Amino acid sequence: MIAVKRIISPFMPGPQKQFNSEVCHLMLLKHPNIVTFVGYCCETKNECVEHDGKYVLAELVEMLLCFEYLPNGSLDKYLSDESSGLDWSTRYKIIEGICYGLCHLHEQMGRHIVHLDLKPANILLDGSMVPKIADFGLSRLLDEQQTICTSSRDGTLGYMAPEFLHGGTITQKSDIFSLGVIIMGVVTGHRDYPDVSRTPLDEFIKLVLEKWRNVLHRSLGCGSLDTYCEQIKRCIKTSLICVNPERNKRPRIMKIINMLQGSETIEL
Repeated sequence: MIAVKRIISPFMPGPQKQFNSEVCHLMLLKHPNIVTFVGYCCETKNECVEHDGKYVLAELVEMLLCFEYLPNGSLDKYLSDESSGLDWSTRYKIIEGICYGLCHLHEQMGRHIVHLDLKPANILLDGSMVPKIADFGLSRLLDEQQTICTSSRDGTLGYMAPEFLHGGTITQKSDIFSLGVIIMGVVTGHRDYPDVSRTPLDEFIKLVLEKWRNVLHRSLGCGSLDTYCEQIKRCIKTSLICVNPERNKRPRIMKIINMLQGSETIEL
């Protein structure tokens, strides 16, 4: 089975540019944590439409993108607090999978792509709850300086990095900010992260761990409890490093993977 993304719009540079960008980037991408691109179609036709009380002929473009069908839909439908929804083991695998997909975009292709609209609605899940990054309409290739300046503010509020939102500067660290918000959402069920100037970090982590400990104790007994709690703590700390308002203080994606897996020290 395949899934089809259908876009119909007047013949205008904006939507056409996004479509072209998405097609070009999807044709480059082959990774278990990135949605598989099957094909595309684009057709322009004239239609009679009403404009200012009159009927005029307008050029309309119908664009189709075909992808592998992912039966479990998008991640945003599964975000919930610790007491309901997905178990911790599944959540942790989803976090890891998103990181592996982002690592492929940022560091493993020879060409560096920034996604620029990383959010739960753009993370699709297959039948085994394996996450796959989707929707590359806003994605961009970085130049040799690894930065792009743009006047565009397209993206999703709450997941956009502050420097992109206010200054239009794009780097890989823009995606890292979005990743941090997603990780926090997967762990806690919401995208809000604490203001450490008001809420002590240790207090926030303790509160989240207490909620998870109660759930894990009922489902696991004592066997893997300490291991899972340590994973939860690492995820929270890594998330907070990712959403640092200072771009240069956010880590690269490989370092994030190492921190999540416990092979690198997390320093807040």
